[in-house]
Amino acid sequence: MSWQPPTQTPPPGYGGPSGYPPYPQYPGYPGGPQGFVPGALGPAPGLEYASFPRRLGGYLIDGLIFLVPLAVLFFIIYGSTLSAWATQVNNAANAGLPTPNLVLSTGGLVTLGLIDAIASFLYYGVLVASWGSTVGQRAVGVRVVREEDASSRLPLERALARSAIWWGPAILSFVPIISDLTFLVVLLALLWVIWDPRNQGLHDKLGRALVVKLSFVAMSLPPAYPYLAGSPYPGPSGPSPAPYPPGPTAYPPGPYTPQ
Repeated sequence: MSWQPPTQTPPPGYGGPSGYPPYPQYPGYPGGPQGFVPGALGPAPGLEYASFPRRLGGYLIDGLIFLVPLAVLFFIIYGSTLSAWATQVNNAANAGLPTPNLVLSTGGLVTLGLIDAIASFLYYGVLVASWGSTVGQRAVGVRVVREEDASSRLPLERALARSAIWWGPAILSFVPIISDLTFLVVLLALLWVIWDPRNQGLHDKLGRALVVKLSFVAMSLPPAYPYLAGSPYPGPSGPSPAPYPPGPTAYPPGPYTPQ
């Protein structure tokens, strides 16, 4: 008595029924999200490091949010000074004299700098720690996460350290030479994103933070095999009626017919 192997064997690469398209291949996603290569696109599956242009767009939106109230506050503090200076300029022009310089009081500049620093402390520090992003960042689709855990927001102390790039220079904005140096430091910290492998600025490194966005590739991929019951991805005979087994080990043994 002998037996013969079954006439039909599982097809190579079993994992889904025939007629289903193979899972698409993308850089960093060999075989789908299960094969994600850490660091290829971002710190975790489905995430990418936010690019400099995208981050710049967020900064511009945040800048507009700060510019309007600070401009209003500036005119409240220096409205009378500006009016008197405009009168002097007009009189000097009529008399053919040189245009007088605008002189702003140091006390008003200090007040503006402190208000700007407090607002930056709350906006770029406390708001990021509690909400995960600023309004500008949320508008361009990015958020700030921890280096060691891309699913968690920054703790408050690290968010405040990261935001020092904004509230620190605001405190020193009324000191002529030092304010110029802090401007260069801020510019370097922001431009660091361009050549950093994880698109981190120096302020991100200070707070041990990453700025990420959802990956377009991850959002556009269909679900991986096995397709669940009622899946919208049809096979040869319509939508999947039930989950498919994960691989060859799911095939039942035999039965083999003795000869």
